[in-house]
Amino acid sequence: SKFAEPRPHGAMAYQPVSTGFPMQGGAQFVQKGGLGADGLTAMTEDERESNRCTAVGFIVFALSIPRVIAFFIAWAIGHFGSRAAYVTRISAFSGSEAGYVFVGAVVFSVLVHFINVFPLVYKSQIIGRSSGNLQANMQIFKVLSPQAPLPYVVMEDDGTVGEYNRANRSLFNFTESCPSFVVNLLLAGMIFPLPTMVIVCIFAFGRIVHQVGYAEGGHGVHVPGFFFAFFSALVLEALVLISAICALGGWGF
Repeated sequence: SKFAEPRPHGAMAYQPVSTGFPMQGGAQFVQKGGLGADGLTAMTEDERESNRCTAVGFIVFALSIPRVIAFFIAWAIGHFGSRAAYVTRISAFSGSEAGYVFVGAVVFSVLVHFINVFPLVYKSQIIGRSSGNLQANMQIFKVLSPQAPLPYVVMEDDGTVGEYNRANRSLFNFTESCPSFVVNLLLAGMIFPLPTMVIVCIFAFGRIVHQVGYAEGGHGVHVPGFFFAFFSALVLEALVLISAICALGGWGF
């Protein structure tokens, strides 16, 4: 059957080791396969601190370098595309304070990105990068019980139930980034209609690849779709930023 079989629980499923990472109640164990008896990745305190620092560095990188690349792509679209038409449309916003609306949209877009990646600081300390589908968990729950410490509650990742969970995880990932994408879509579309349509198509393709890959293949298989969607969204944001700069008279194509 494709459906997941019940997993074993109890002391026989675990072997004690010194991890420095207590489970509920303070006991320290590691499950066979690198998971602690708490159901999360077994780590030492040094590993947790190292992962936290790595996550902070990744967040700084993700918020900056891809945007620089996206900005140059957006500039090329404006410079080598229908430049005269773009300038004409932007000029309608020149001489007024309408350009600040575009600036606000970019700030909002960066905010949405930040609050999506910031939880990695904490996730990196409880779920390792080599933990497979365990990384799909957005929240970790515990069982309130007077009995012996029990593992944390995470999503089922086996069989059809696991596929269903990961398909919905992809859906949540879409809704997390959707607000800024829609705002940028509306503003960029007024200035760059054809490029915006192409970007939306690339974004849609990426989201479909992301969801199907996540559901069918598991964590990691969704990455190509993620990059299509991620970079298309950043280019759209960059088009809005360029529109803001041009409208406020700071620069042209």
